[in-house]
Amino acid sequence: MERYIDIYNKTENCNIKAKMFYDDKNKIENVFVFCHGFCSGKGSNSVQVVANRLLELGYTSISFDFPAHIDSEQKEDKLTVNVCVSYINSVLEYIKETYGNNVKISFYAISFGAYILMNKLIGDNNEYQNIILRSPAFNMKDILVNCLLKDSFENYKNNGIAKAGHEGKIEVPYSFYEDLIKHNLYEIYKEKRKILIIQGKQDDTALIEDTYRFISNRKEIELIELDGVKHHMSPEEIKESVEIMINKLK
Repeated sequence: MERYIDIYNKTENCNIKAKMFYDDKNKIENVFVFCHGFCSGKGSNSVQVVANRLLELGYTSISFDFPAHIDSEQKEDKLTVNVCVSYINSVLEYIKETYGNNVKISFYAISFGAYILMNKLIGDNNEYQNIILRSPAFNMKDILVNCLLKDSFENYKNNGIAKAGHEGKIEVPYSFYEDLIKHNLYEIYKEKRKILIIQGKQDDTALIEDTYRFISNRKEIELIELDGVKHHMSPEEIKESVEIMINKLK
């Protein structure tokens, strides 16, 4: 079953627009939290395919919209790392308040969502059952400049704003780029969590070389590479990645 819910964000005093995938016949003991990619959202094809497969295994899932995405109440001026992290924190608070502190929480984060999740994990002492990253955007600032901007970087800097993402759906202020510089995962991420990464070898947005650089000397992170697969996976490629993930779940 699926239903839409509002999750209150105390920090931002707004409602987070979310979607829940669940079986009302089962007690909710395991919950996956989805963090979507840039210009995507809580009901993307990737989220649907993965959440429905997880539901077959008894996992409830909650996906939500980051600021400036899909149905979000907050616009581009709130598209910052810290505000996005507050969204994840609010979803986790909702899960614990609704289903109890003993519920086991996992993450499935895609591209930009993986970048935000990794920032959230810095200094986080909570335990999570599984952390799955698909095509993670570790080098988010370069991805913005090289892949997402629909204008030249010079014009972006001079004008203080530019269209970005698929069909230029989002207008990002220059402060967003500056925020990405401040939150450079290569410099600030020092955690030792077990993480599974699934990524196409031919990823043309979040380059596999950026992932190699990030996981260098991090034995706790496992990378599974999919040959011939780019950043935007086909439905069949998504299904393949899900089965790989399922075989690794705790």
